[in-house]
Formats: sequence, structure tokens, C-alpha cells
Amino acid sequence: MRRADSLSLNIPAHLVRDARLYSCADDDADAVCKILSDYGQLLAEVRQLRRRVDQVADEGAQLDQRLERLQEACRAILDL
Repeated sequence: MRRADSLSLNIPAHLVRDARLYSCADDDADAVCKILSDYGQLLAEVRQLRRRVDQVADEGAQLDQRLERLQEACRAILDL
């Protein structure tokens, strides 16, 4: 089995350029390494944000239901 530091990968030039752009690294290898090391954390944060968005949507739906019940109660009071 080959060690990771001796492994040579053929990475398309446009991906290396993007990695340098996003990482602000001067060296191609450093740029790719920075992007790869941040990738796992980024995925975890995106998943957390998706869960939070789902939670906010659920809370909004519950608020809409409560508002509807309150409006019905107000109409019933006005009908008295």
C-alpha cells in the first residue's frame, strides 16, 4: 500500500484553480489539501443548517395553526 504523501493524483486544472481561489493558497498542493480538509466540516455544517431550516419550517406551520385557531376564537367572540 502506498503512503498518501507519495501518492500522485491527476487533478484537473480547473479544480486546482478553484481550490486556489477558495483557499487563498499559493501552492497547488496546499490549496487542494486545504479544500479537502475543510470538506468534512462543511458537509456537517450544511446538514446542521438543513435540519435547522426544517425545524423553522415546522415551527412556522405550528404558528400558522395557532393563528388560525386564535382567529376562529376571535370570530366566535365577535358573534356573541
